Amino acid sequence: MAKKQSWFVRLGQSEWIRHTYARPNDDPLRLLGSVRRGMQIGALAKSADGEYFQVVGDFVTPLNKSKIEAAVAKAANSEAFASPQAMAKPAPPPIVVIKRRRIPVMA
Repeated sequence: MAKKQSWFVRLGQSEWIRHTYARPNDDPLRLLGSVRRGMQIGALAKSADGEYFQVVGDFVTPLNKSKIEAAVAKAANSEAFASPQAMAKPAPPPIVVIKRRRIPVMA
């Protein structure tokens, strides 16, 4: 019997924006990040009453609350996803080379 896969959660706008659009302010769902389990992947949303949903575009699927809460707590405590800006190194400035044009000279 195959081992069941667990839910993997990543928090932040950069995660959920890949799977759905920004919701209006009066929408009952609040987008938290992304959620993945095997081939199932989508944005993670939480309703006002505390239920969790997987959102892909306009398609909304309810998720198991206790399993998702454990995955969210694990992601929130993880140093890697708590502050991605702190881990990012500044990129070196780009080098721009402007080549001189050849100008034909008539002799």
